[in-house]
Amino acid sequence: MSNGQGLGFEALIILSLYLLSHILIGYFAFRSGGTWVAKDYFLGGKTTGAVVLFFAMLATKFSGNTFFGLPGRSYRIGLMAVSLIPFTLAISLAFLTYAPRLYVLSKKYDYLTPADYYADRFQSHTLRLCVSVSFILAVIPYLLIQTAAMGHAFVGFSGGQYAFSTGVVYIGTVMLAYVLLSGWRGVVWAEVLQGSLLLGAIVAAAVFVVSHQGGLAAVVDRALAVAPEKVAVPSSLTELTRSYFLAILAFGLGGAMYPQIVQSVYAARSERALRRGLALMLPNYFLILLCVVLIGMVGIVQLDPLGTIEADQVLAQLMGQHAGHAYWLTIFVFLGAAAAVMSTAAGVLLSLSSMLTHDIYRHYLRPQASENEIGAIGRVCTVLILVSVTALSLQPLTTLWQLTIIKFEFLMQLYLPLILGLYWPRFSSRAALAGLLAGILTVAGLMLGGVGYIWVCDPGLCGFVVNAAVAVGLTLLRPAETAEQRHTQQRFFALFSANPGKS
Repeated sequence: MSNGQGLGFEALIILSLYLLSHILIGYFAFRSGGTWVAKDYFLGGKTTGAVVLFFAMLATKFSGNTFFGLPGRSYRIGLMAVSLIPFTLAISLAFLTYAPRLYVLSKKYDYLTPADYYADRFQSHTLRLCVSVSFILAVIPYLLIQTAAMGHAFVGFSGGQYAFSTGVVYIGTVMLAYVLLSGWRGVVWAEVLQGSLLLGAIVAAAVFVVSHQGGLAAVVDRALAVAPEKVAVPSSLTELTRSYFLAILAFGLGGAMYPQIVQSVYAARSERALRRGLALMLPNYFLILLCVVLIGMVGIVQLDPLGTIEADQVLAQLMGQHAGHAYWLTIFVFLGAAAAVMSTAAGVLLSLSSMLTHDIYRHYLRPQASENEIGAIGRVCTVLILVSVTALSLQPLTTLWQLTIIKFEFLMQLYLPLILGLYWPRFSSRAALAGLLAGILTVAGLMLGGVGYIWVCDPGLCGFVVNAAVAVGLTLLRPAETAEQRHTQQRFFALFSANPGKS
């Protein structure tokens, strides 16, 4: 079955059966709806209920990072990785600030992509283009994380028996097949299975590796002996502020702006389903992130020192070492990792495809395109995106954690025009566009210039401050024209005034 350093060939057979189940799910989802129509292919006809929505958000939010990047981060920084828990809770709080109002607007005006809201609220095609390109460029690293995680899963769990490229190509091909076949409906149906697997697998893995070390107290004692610096608190208030307190802000604002999460608001059957789905998420945030921290701590005491990028394989290496006497548990964790990777990658892939097709192709290249044509072009874009990203991920250049930070720093720039547009009637189109461009250019400039921090602020926070200063300052100095304010009041804010309970 195993040589004690990884999973054997039978694990590959089980994985193949698991992947085959996704093809079947995609087939039945395809048979159940008209997935050649854009609205159905990208958002499942906007009929997703609370339970499916919960699993969709869980499986999409907790990606391959849960099994690779985050345990790797915990391995590198030690016990302070416990700060990951408030990081993800901040994402939920930021999501709550805009989701209820955006849901009402999306139902009223039939939004399909995140940029639909920006273009509608600010009556600006330029802003639609800017927002779409920003979302696309920001989440490509996120898709890179997932495809790279596929390779890490194969290398780590097999003890090096299978190549990195094998995992990337094999899992990626199956994922592409069911996304093409069924779109949103098949993706969220599969996420019910994937969410259950990833939740069970990460909890089982944490309980097993900690108990194998003799319990949590034993793990901390050994970490004190092996790497005391990873159990100590940060050495200065500046480091604590920069690395944890302000990082919570970047995570909250950036993590709430994943385009597939915004589109889950559009896809909800009702506002009640949306709120119930989110309520189910909160306790699972705490549970999953606690498990991630524990796994990283066990890696510190059990594994030989790992390099920066190799640390992303800490869970895979731990389970690979136990494959001889915990074989079926290791396979279960392996399937959980595959589920986490596939669920997020499929959601991001579909979201990227919708933005390229709806925001770029339909609005700038073929305004007369039919719904069926948009659906077909969406499938073509899906193939092109996945093939391109797969090729890029075959040579990983940085850690999964670093890719995560880059995407958050750009995504958080999109939060400001969204939230100000929802709650500030005077906020103008001119100010939204100027602020967004200023924020993005600041982040890009600092990154390209190799500037890691200005005082305690990373490039993302610096960009957010510039974004806010320009957007708010310009609105106060040059308020929106009377016609724009009248339009905004009648189309958006009158809606909430007439239905205060919905706001």
